[in-house]
Amino acid sequence: MAGWSRVGASLHQPGRLRVYPHAICRRSCKDWCRGDRPHITTTRSPLKGQPEHRMSKFLTPRSQPTQCASCPIRQNALFQVVPVSYIQDAQSRRTDQYRLAARRMLYEEGDPASMAFTLWEGWVMLYRADADGRRQGLRIALPGDFLGYMPPGSRQVHHSALAITNLVVCGFRQEGLHEMMAKHADLAAHITRIQARYMVSCQNHMLGLGRKSAEQRIACLIAELFHRLKHRQLIPEDATSMPFPLTQEMIGDMTGLTPVHTNRVLRKLRAEGILRQERLRLEILDLDRLVTLGEYEGEETL
Repeated sequence: MAGWSRVGASLHQPGRLRVYPHAICRRSCKDWCRGDRPHITTTRSPLKGQPEHRMSKFLTPRSQPTQCASCPIRQNALFQVVPVSYIQDAQSRRTDQYRLAARRMLYEEGDPASMAFTLWEGWVMLYRADADGRRQGLRIALPGDFLGYMPPGSRQVHHSALAITNLVVCGFRQEGLHEMMAKHADLAAHITRIQARYMVSCQNHMLGLGRKSAEQRIACLIAELFHRLKHRQLIPEDATSMPFPLTQEMIGDMTGLTPVHTNRVLRKLRAEGILRQERLRLEILDLDRLVTLGEYEGEETL
């Protein structure tokens, strides 16, 4: 098919579509890819039956993994409100703590639903892609977020997770989490609350894509990230700036805009004295105007 990269076709059988970031295929499809856009290739579909325990080949175990009981991000993560006995159980079910380099895939849409992850360090973009590899961002995951979880009986994950920065994640087998939920009803209720809040976040995002202007979408995205970072104490309470590793292309993926349009909006926000952007950091000069412009009402955040 025209436009499809056949990189590695001899190593993979035809099957479902897979999306890989540009950094992996720079030499092979440089005439087709632009920036960090993904391209399409094909790979083997998962076999019938129980999902295989497969993780990104780019994940490497951390040499000195953090113990769950002393985890500094637990207050923002899945096991924040559970007894110590649950923590010991979770530690025994954790496969390991892993590193993943920026611009690599943590998992991809259509992968077997065998693993879930707690994001310990770094930023991740969750997205879906169409058949041409064009991405629509769903959510930016921050430290403490719970990624890739699927309910019992699910065979595949339905979105992709791209590392925006270098990551550290804690991996858990899905069936291990399902067993814990069967034993501990309060943990099951907590996971349900997490998933429900993620759903509300995606619904708000969909409303913005359908009804807000370009300026409103970008302002809302920035205000949301600033609010979440403060809520999780990842930046000081009195901070006016925050880390901002998103490229203009990623901002466009999240807001449904082209990179050119994204650049134009950011220049306008800078010219109006609402924000100032430097390399990998963004300073908010007028938070009230930013929140008003983006019509950001806040959200119930974990």
